[in-house]
Formats: sequence, C-alpha cells, structure tokens
Amino acid sequence: MSETVTEHEIIDFAAHIHPDDPPENEFAHRFVERDIGDVYRNIERYSECYDQAGIDSAVLSQPYYLGHHSAERARSANDALFEIIRDRPKYYGLASIPTAAGGEEAAAEFERCLNAGFNGGALETKTDGIELHDAEVEPILEVADQTGAPILVHPKLNESLHPDALDDTWMLNAVFGREVALAESICKVVHTGVLDRYPNLNLVYHHTAGNIASMMGRIHNQMEKFPPEVWAGSADDQIKSYREFKRQLESRIYLDISGHYGQNSTLRTALSEFPTSQLLFGTDFPFETRTTEDFDQFVNSVGAECSETDAHRIFSENALNLLVAA
Repeated sequence: MSETVTEHEIIDFAAHIHPDDPPENEFAHRFVERDIGDVYRNIERYSECYDQAGIDSAVLSQPYYLGHHSAERARSANDALFEIIRDRPKYYGLASIPTAAGGEEAAAEFERCLNAGFNGGALETKTDGIELHDAEVEPILEVADQTGAPILVHPKLNESLHPDALDDTWMLNAVFGREVALAESICKVVHTGVLDRYPNLNLVYHHTAGNIASMMGRIHNQMEKFPPEVWAGSADDQIKSYREFKRQLESRIYLDISGHYGQNSTLRTALSEFPTSQLLFGTDFPFETRTTEDFDQFVNSVGAECSETDAHRIFSENALNLLVAA
C-alpha cells in the first residue's frame, strides 16, 4: 500500500489506456508489461494499481489514436474506451479526436462521443502537419467552445518536431522534442488569436505544458526587448505583447503536472507562473508512474509545495470543474 497520507480526493487527469490495443504499440508496451503486466489494456489490473497507490479516479485517453487519420479506427477505439468508463464512476474519458481524418469528420466524432457521455477530448500538438491554429481544426474547436468540453493537448510520440531537429537518437525527441512541441503549440495558440476567437475553449497541455514556466524569463526578454517585426515574417504578423501573452497563459491555459517525474522543482516553477486554478494533478500512468513509490512522489510534491486549499484544487477540484457530464 502507498505510504502517502492525504484526505484529498485525487484525480489523475493524465492517464492512458488502450483497451483495444493496436499491434503497432506492441514494441513500446512490452516495457510497461515487463514492470507491471498488461495494465495498459486491462482495466482490472489498472484499478488494482490505483487502489494500491491511493489514487481515487482517473481521466483516461488513448495516445495512439489522437489525431488519427482514420475516423473509423478512432471511433472503434473510443467505443472500446466508453465500455470501460460507462459503468465505472471512478473513470472519466477523453475521446480521441481524429484530426487528420479532416476537421468536419473529426468534429463529428468528438461531438458523438460527448453526446454518448465522454467528458472531453484529446488530440496532438501536430498531426500530419495540422496544428491547433490551422483552419482544419476550427470545427473541432467550435465543438469544444460550444460545449465547454476540455481538450487535452498531447505531444506527438515519435516526431514531435521534425526529425532533422530532434529525433530519438539519445532519446532527444522523448526528452526535449515533446516538451518543445507543447510550448510551441501554446505560443501559436495565443499569438494567432485562437483563445480570442473561442472564449469558452479549455485546453489542457500535457507534461506541465512542456515546462513552459521555466522559460518565462526568456519569453519576457524577447517580447519586451524587441518589437514584433524583428522576428515576425512581416510587420503585419500578429504577435501579442508579453503582458497579453502572460495574461492569456495564466487565465486560459491549463496544464497537468505530469512529464517531469513529480519533481518538486518543476511544480514549484509552474506554481510561480500559473495560479493553482490552472493546474491539474497528472502522472502519465502507466508510462511515468509504475510503482506506489512513483505515485507517492507526485502526490507528495503537491503536498510539499501547496497549501491545503491549493492542493485540493490541483488534486480534484479543477478537474471536476473542467470535465463535462462529470
């Protein structure tokens, strides 16, 4: 049993499962199975791990299908996930949004899932070159804006950036590429006015938003010391001031605290730049957390860095406020 002692309800916002696990995942998932068995596709084993760790609930998504090019495959995967969450109140579901299948078709699948009882959606920072600020994604954002359903923004697993910039030699994409892609996505979403056009859009960025909080000094320096036309493609390109960038960042962007192994320093930095209303507890289970000790590290970092009121927000209150039909 976990040694973590807390009276707070704990919801793991950033957890993953593939009940209909595609064969393409076999190589990567065998490393999870080596440590904790077939938890990635077995909800009973999944629940055992959470019970042992003292985690009350989880918000589940399926990384392989995020942004998928086939709406049919995404639909099948979503149906398999819904079978898990439908009769299990401790689990919430984020529908896989098949961005690459086309904006209208992806939006229709997202809406179908929300109508069925899903609590939000999930997509990648970039799929087949399509990013959140591109026109193809507008139908998806319309659904989120109209329903208030949150969208988890997840890094692309193998090629978050162009492989000429960072590939997985020496694990460079896994360590740095995914985080850069998350921070890049936030900057583009803010500067292109996505949040202005969709006032009810709730985006949750995975992996502590790529640890963007640690880069705020750099962002401040560049935006304040140089006029936009120095770096923009032309003087007409829209770049918000640092003041407006920071305002939208801390009032419109949410982040889960996964991705950095529960380190206090990472959480402390996030807390220095984001109000606790924007932070969600997340562990990236079963990738980042596989033992009760791993879970303890995440839970204890929140307890060590936050007041009881703030810990309550991070552990569960913020998630429950975001999730629809919860």
